[in-house]
Amino acid sequence: MKFIIAFSVCSWITGFCHNTMTIETKYTSWSDCVAGGGLLIQDFAKDMKERVNEEKLYISYFCNEVPKDEKLILPKEKPSV
Repeated sequence: MKFIIAFSVCSWITGFCHNTMTIETKYTSWSDCVAGGGLLIQDFAKDMKERVNEEKLYISYFCNEVPKDEKLILPKEKPSV
């Protein structure tokens, strides 16, 4: 089985979360996917520090199992935050 991260960027101030997005990386284990989500949060907090603080942004994520016979349909462009 493979796993992918699905995540949303949310605002604590508004309570609004943007549409769920996925990352192209496929993980070979559940624990690797969970660890990848943790790194996603850390990178986001560093790269977007000013905006995270101003808008009280956070990431909500989960790992999805991708069956072997199922193909992923991923966005072609990286979404802007």
